[in-house]
Parts: sequence; structure tokens; C-alpha cells
Amino acid sequence: MSSRPRLVVEVFEHVNYHGRKITLIDSVPNTIEIGAQDVISSIKIYKGPSFNASPNYKAIFHEHASFAGRRLVLAPGFYPNIHEIPYNFGDAISSVSFSPAAHPTPPEYGAVPIIIEVFRDIDFNGNRSVVLRDVSSMFEVGMNDVISSIRIQRGPNFPFNGCHIILYEHVNFEGRRFDIILDSRQFQHNIRNLRALPNSQSFSDIISSIKIVPLGIFRVLVVVSDNLTGEPAVLESLAHLEGLRFQFTTVKINDNPDNRGDPKNAIKLSSIVLSNYDIIWFTWNGPGHDGEYFVEDADEDIKEFVRQGGIVWASAMDNNIVPADGVHHPEPVWRGDWMPVDRHPITVTNSDDSNVNITEDGNRTGMFTWPHKIDVDNLVTDDHWVTNDPSYRKLAVREDNGDAVSIVLPWGEGYYVGFAIDTRDAHRTAVAKPLIENSLCYLANLAWQTSPRQPLRGRYRTNENTELMFQS
Repeated sequence: MSSRPRLVVEVFEHVNYHGRKITLIDSVPNTIEIGAQDVISSIKIYKGPSFNASPNYKAIFHEHASFAGRRLVLAPGFYPNIHEIPYNFGDAISSVSFSPAAHPTPPEYGAVPIIIEVFRDIDFNGNRSVVLRDVSSMFEVGMNDVISSIRIQRGPNFPFNGCHIILYEHVNFEGRRFDIILDSRQFQHNIRNLRALPNSQSFSDIISSIKIVPLGIFRVLVVVSDNLTGEPAVLESLAHLEGLRFQFTTVKINDNPDNRGDPKNAIKLSSIVLSNYDIIWFTWNGPGHDGEYFVEDADEDIKEFVRQGGIVWASAMDNNIVPADGVHHPEPVWRGDWMPVDRHPITVTNSDDSNVNITEDGNRTGMFTWPHKIDVDNLVTDDHWVTNDPSYRKLAVREDNGDAVSIVLPWGEGYYVGFAIDTRDAHRTAVAKPLIENSLCYLANLAWQTSPRQPLRGRYRTNENTELMFQS
């Protein structure tokens, strides 16, 4: 036991610090040991006597024993109800650890673009719940299929271009939808009786998920090294999606014509000012392929881009990139430092197409249902990622072996996102187009709150220490 702990953590059985309390100052690999498995509902975290020696220390609450599964990372502070948005982690903690380097878990929207109040009865009566970010299942807030009136108003971080709110009939943003736009001239939108809408629009007592889309303009750098990919043409056709606007710049970084490159038009990625963009999109085999690696000159620039809040997308990556030692290895290896592989190990392995399962985390993102329902088994997958690092959220996995096909990694202020999609010909690209559209929308939702180019990261950004509380 630590004699001078950096943090003192109190966990409570019920919300608002009620019920049985247990105090922790050391890691707990299995909360069964302390009689608290899957029953923690509120948390207090105090700075311990040695906190100043490591002021970035955080408490990490894990979904599974032995520090596995989803993580909730919390700095010193009071958390009266971890069942609620933005954390949704109540009764789900099976182990606890501490780290001096972990980034605090942000809500899916660290900022609040819009405030949605949903009511069980008409005229804004009955049980009420407040929604501040996407809710993939209204079961999470105890309001599935019971909403009869709704009140929407600007949040403290309302976007310049307005906000798009989509109500869905089914969980995970599926089924019939009802669209509401709050534009730059409106301050609120009220529907006192969802039953009174025309029959074709009736949405009373059927709302099961809610998608919030802050509108904006996003600049995307499309990086090509293998000229077989059809992604650039698809992306450049997607200037407008769900009210979002995209501006694309395509660059080729492979000058080797014997390796499907373009000697006349290829440039070094390091010659591009990455901070001019919100999103970098690595097309199929973008970082390198067939023994060559094309972004070594920009490795640190890419990491810094993400650290500062940029979003990086990676389509399928070739496992055949010769390591720096020039030797082909029998086991999967990783070439390059454009991802922080020293801190978060990951490799790429050669593989054929496989059926895919979407994970619970993947469903929560909406990437596979918004704006299109994706039949993932129709997609053609390619070389995929292998990692056991819990910092990676696996959004989709191979059906045969459970390896990651789609991943998200928070890094600094930004994110790495990927899906091992194959777009090497017209057929594969056409099949992938709906997923490309969905992914672009998902990346924009991330970039809106993280990219330094977006207004939110400037003078309109919410102070991270501000506590927003809404109670019924």
C-alpha cells in the first residue's frame, strides 16, 4: 500500500455519493476483491500528498478485470453520476489503475453545441432527460420509445453554421428519421406534441436514438501513394453531406512508377503544412506498400498534427513495408512513426477478405449506420491491424479471429481512425463508397470539437474544468 499516495479515490454504490463507500489508493486488478464489482455509480477523486510530484496523475476505471476493456479516465474531481451522459460507465467497473500519462476521458462531445430536453408527456411534462451529445440508445437515459415532446436550444458552443439534430426510430441511429435544423438565426426549437405531427412524420413514443451534427466546413488532405485506389474520386464527390461541407486537397507522395506511383506529380508529404487541414485521409496503402514507405519525412509532423487536435484516417495498410533494418520479418511488424507505436503498440498483418462484426463501441459511433446502413459483409477488407493495447477502441473485428478491422486511438487532442477497406478497383470502391461517406461524417463530428482550425478550439471553446450539470 502506498504510504504517500498521489490520488485518493472514493467510490460509491449509488449516485450522488450515497450507499456503501470504498476508498482506494492503489490499483485493484479485480473489484471483486473489494466487493465492488459492477456496482460503482459515483466517484470522488482527491489529490494525495504526493500529487505534486506527478500532477498529470489520473485514475483509470476499466470495464473488465485485469485492466481490460473500455476505460474511463478521470482527473481529481467529483463525479456524482457516472451512469449519465457523458460517461455512461455506471455499474460497469471491474478493475482500477492509476497512470501519470493517461488523457482524461472526454465526452463524445467535450463541448455542448446544443441542449436537448426530452419529455415523457406532451407540453414538456412528465419525466425529463437532457441530451448533450449523441445517444445511440435512449435506454441509456431511461427514455426509449416514451418521448412525447422535445425542447431544443442553443448550447454554449453552438456552431456558427447551425446544428443538425436527427431523431431515429431505432437504436444505433437506424430506421426512420426525423430531421431538425437549428440554423444561425434560431435560438430554440420546440415540439410540444410529437403526436400532433402529420402521420407521415409522427414520431411520438418511438424515438430510440439521437444524433447531433454540429455544422461546419472541414478541410481534408487526401494522401495517395498507390494509384489503384478509387478513394480520391469518391471523396471529391462528397462536398456536401448531412449539412456538413468538405473541401478536399489531393496529394500524391509516391514518385516510383514501378510501384504504382506518379513521378511527375508526386511530392514529399513534409512539404505540406498539415495545420491547414482538419482531417488527413490516408487512402488504401497510403503510408506505403510493396516494400516502400512514403511518409518517413513527415512522421513527426503527422503525430504533432494529431496531438494538436487533428484527425487522421487510414484505409487498409499494406503489411509489406520493409522495416528500417531492411529485413523482411516472418511476424507482423510496423514501419514508421506516424502513429505513436512506441506508446501504443500495433502491427499490420497480411490477410484476405473476411466477414466483419461491428462491436458495441462501433455501434455507438454511428459510423456504420449514419447516414447509410452498412452491410459490412459486402465490404472487401484487406490487411488488418493487430493490437492488444486497450487504448485502441475496436469498432469492428474480423469474424474468424477477432482481430481489429476498424480502430480509434485518441492521441493528445486528436484521434487516429481506421478501417481496413480495400479500394484497389472500381468494384471494391463502389462497395466502399457508403462507408466512406459515413466515415467522413464521423470524422467531421470529431474534428468539430478537436481541430485547431475550428472555432470551438479558439475563443469559443468550453473550459475543460467547467462542470455542466443538468438535473430533472
